[in-house]
Amino acid sequence: MPPHLTVVIINRDKTSADAIETLLRKFGAVVKIAGIAPDLADGLRVVQFANPNLVILKVDDIETGTEEVKLLLQRFPRLSVFVTSTQKDSDWILKLMRAGASEYILEPVEMGDLAESIQKITRIWAPMPAEILGGGKICSVYNPIGGMGTTTVAVNLAAFLAQKNEKVALVDLNLFSGDVASFLNMNPTYTLSSITSNVSRLDASFLMSVMTKHSSGIYVLTEPVEVDETANITTEQINRVLAMLRTVFTYIIIDTGGSLMGCNSTTFESSDYILFNTVLSLPSLKNAKRYLTAMEKRGLRKEKIKLIVNRYLPRADIRVQDAEKVLDYKVFVTIPNDYNEVIASINKGLPVVNISPRSPVSISIAQLAELLKTRFLDDAARAVPTGKRP
Repeated sequence: MPPHLTVVIINRDKTSADAIETLLRKFGAVVKIAGIAPDLADGLRVVQFANPNLVILKVDDIETGTEEVKLLLQRFPRLSVFVTSTQKDSDWILKLMRAGASEYILEPVEMGDLAESIQKITRIWAPMPAEILGGGKICSVYNPIGGMGTTTVAVNLAAFLAQKNEKVALVDLNLFSGDVASFLNMNPTYTLSSITSNVSRLDASFLMSVMTKHSSGIYVLTEPVEVDETANITTEQINRVLAMLRTVFTYIIIDTGGSLMGCNSTTFESSDYILFNTVLSLPSLKNAKRYLTAMEKRGLRKEKIKLIVNRYLPRADIRVQDAEKVLDYKVFVTIPNDYNEVIASINKGLPVVNISPRSPVSISIAQLAELLKTRFLDDAARAVPTGKRP
């Protein structure tokens, strides 16, 4: 089968060029390397001769790089240009994208970033090796109404996973009433709408440039500031964002709320697990029953939904066993009621698991995280064909 994509590399840094060449060769027949040039002058000659689909251009200086991208596209209008750079500055990304670059890839270039970019311009969606595709796990924390402590669970679950040296994203998809930024005392420059309004240019570098790293180690993507921006977000855009998050992060924790339609429906379909968060009160359980039934009718498998009882009091009128009987779900984890610890953490803008790791709430969150990690490992083991298990 002939190659789908012909590539020229323009890169004066031999180590960098060799690394990119090595990654490209892993695509086999999908990609053909037509030439490697140390500078633009030689690169233009190679492009003229080889007529490639793609140039991967290293940029060390923003002004020079912008002019080089413009020149390449002026002479070869059908060409796609990927820029690679060590610069994480979002101004660099925007300026080079405006000059015409299709993708901006941060160096050292990683296989997931390169594969995602190549897939976008070639529309190759055939199965690829596991090391090429992103394998991040998505876990949504959900209750349709506010006041259940859903954000508390999401924030602390993400923070605990980040303590274990995992790369963790926390995404606020409670689009009309999100609280993640408030809980973490953040005022980010960029939000979800910064991505969705530029989704055609989305790659790993652009994603990381708009996410904000919290002192707890979590990378945070908050809901849009303006309601009008929220109204313009589509399910297709959310799908693109979630797919990219999988390629970058080990775990993606999503704080959700509201109806089962639109972006929530898309998010739940993409999630590996949905943590349905409730409390042991009669109105809450009645509402939980309605929504759990509706989720199953929409095709969300029961095994995918895990029931979390938040603000648990052992001597409450309604027992865990009563909730399990009413909802027809086993309780996955109970998180004790500790109002003072939780409020103190919110006021400080730090998760409970960071400021009070030995508190009952923190211990329960740790249990939740470890149970989820075990489920993820079990799922991965079941996905390996018989005879190919390690």
